Amino acid sequence: MLSMKAIIIGGGIGGLTAGIALQKRGIDYEVFESAPEIRPVGAGIWLGGNAMNVFEKLGVADAIKSCSYYQKEIFIKDYRGSILQRVDNELIRQKYGNGTYSIHRAALQEVLAAEVGTKLHTGKKCTGIYQHTSGVTAHFEDGTQVHGDFVIAADGIRSVIREKYVTKAVYRYSGQTCWRAIVHMNLPREEQNQSAEIWGYDRGLRASYSQVGKEQVYFWVTIAMEKDSHFNNMDAHRQIKKWLQPFSGYNLQTVVRNIQPELLIHSDLYDIKPVDKWYAGNIVLLGDAAHATTPNLGQGAGQAIEDAYVLAACLEKEPDQPQAAFANYQNKRIKRTQKVVDISWKLAQMTNIGNPALRHIRNWIIKATPNFVTQKQFDLLYGIDLDS
Repeated sequence: MLSMKAIIIGGGIGGLTAGIALQKRGIDYEVFESAPEIRPVGAGIWLGGNAMNVFEKLGVADAIKSCSYYQKEIFIKDYRGSILQRVDNELIRQKYGNGTYSIHRAALQEVLAAEVGTKLHTGKKCTGIYQHTSGVTAHFEDGTQVHGDFVIAADGIRSVIREKYVTKAVYRYSGQTCWRAIVHMNLPREEQNQSAEIWGYDRGLRASYSQVGKEQVYFWVTIAMEKDSHFNNMDAHRQIKKWLQPFSGYNLQTVVRNIQPELLIHSDLYDIKPVDKWYAGNIVLLGDAAHATTPNLGQGAGQAIEDAYVLAACLEKEPDQPQAAFANYQNKRIKRTQKVVDISWKLAQMTNIGNPALRHIRNWIIKATPNFVTQKQFDLLYGIDLDS
């Protein structure tokens, strides 16, 4: 065990993965989560091949695969059924080592939390961090204090630690709002290992559904709308059925009918304008706290997972100089994450096109995109060597 200790603030996917990555490198840590317990809440998530490759290295991939669904094919379609793009995950798995898996967020968090074990502490809301010559002391709302050598802030897009101790972020509203839900049903067997993102007839209107667990289908829909628009869940469900009624030829209509309105989760889709400062003193940012992105590439969690692996490797190489490790980590990660944020942002704006003629041209361009262009994007997302 190396003679250093990390205090990880945030027990989400990024924070828990960071703990596991440190554990594999022989670095002591504790994870502190503000929620009173890890509960089965939230909706679904897609884990791309890059994220699954990290989990292979960390020894938890098999446990994740056992409670998820491998997506052999992923499509982008228009609402009339025309295929705009097809992703063959078998080819991606052959080339990069892993393909995309769909899983309930709660199931993923449960696997990661089990690996962390007693080093995860819930009901611990951080109220302040004091930096001193011998490290850092984190203060919590319940009056307790914890001392360590450095803090990893994995407290999400609205990171209090980033704003107070590292740098201020500029939040950007994508122009789209989103509803998500877990629908208690099973898709037909032939659809459980394929999924589609379906593009609609209005600005920002898209929908998708995929099997993530037994009797669990992950559904989401987005549409362009003013931020902070409010719907109660019953009205939202009625509106979703209206928006998606023209989407024919899919099991989508069955999924929508089976939504329990009280389970709908509503959120406006934001990212943060890329920041160029990820650490200050003995505090370093990870995941959404450093580079929150819109979900259009399905890479929010994936980039946090990569962060965790690289940060742990950098700390192992610089056991007595955390700030040197932080600088190396930022240097290795910042350009890649900024590319992901930028591409994802542009995709959001592409789907926000309002003019029907321009939407038709957009769809034609996507359909006609040469394979080598698509391959370049796959190389960017999945062809990363985190050990170099």
